[in-house]
Amino acid sequence: MEQRPLPAVILAAGQGHRLLESSRGLPKPLMPVLGVPLLERTVLSCRAAGITEGFVVVGYRQELLIPVITGLARRYEMALQAVENPVWEEGNGTSAAAAAPFLQGAFFLLMCDHVFEPEMLGHLRTATEADEADVCRLAVDHRIEEIFDLPDATKVRLSGQTITAIGKDLVPFDAIDTGLFLCRPVLFEALERARAQGDSSLSGGMRQLLSAGKLQAVDIGAHFWSDVDTPASLAYTERMLQARLAQFSA
Repeated sequence: MEQRPLPAVILAAGQGHRLLESSRGLPKPLMPVLGVPLLERTVLSCRAAGITEGFVVVGYRQELLIPVITGLARRYEMALQAVENPVWEEGNGTSAAAAAPFLQGAFFLLMCDHVFEPEMLGHLRTATEADEADVCRLAVDHRIEEIFDLPDATKVRLSGQTITAIGKDLVPFDAIDTGLFLCRPVLFEALERARAQGDSSLSGGMRQLLSAGKLQAVDIGAHFWSDVDTPASLAYTERMLQARLAQFSA
């Protein structure tokens, strides 16, 4: 039986203050990477993975982003809906929670500033097929020595495939958080609990899940991904994409 495509939630509400000088005031989702804005790259990867429905959570400079989302939906023949998060400054957990009214089942949760290969979404879905209804999955990278700006990366500690700890300052750790999730509505309950305890970050919600053994890891293997949040990481991502284009065209 053919699988029904899952929807995607794309977080695009943040200010991206570390890129503001390079972006000349553009909101981070519109920052071009080799001429293609970050948000459009995420939409393209979703489309290549067979995703036809998405919810893009906006906050900072949403008046610029909403028309762009409408244009992307038309250009790539996708059902894309902008979801406004009026409290986006509290943390990215509130942006993920803003999509709750639109979802009843499993969905991909993506960061608009993470460049990734579409195949990674397929790995997440395949690994999740046998999961219970309240388990979420995170794509992780075990190639720690190859991570750009490792101190800034979010680390994860594993017990088998179960994630037991997550955080930027985590020691010791086994892999790196790539920012690609396959989640279920149980995430929204976890985000509410974390926010009630004073933590409005997405990682805070994930820590609520892992404390109950409900957050599992999926190894991405050799697939490329990159977190674009500084001028240096932007330059690195463009170099890597150019190198990959040269490799495939040789």
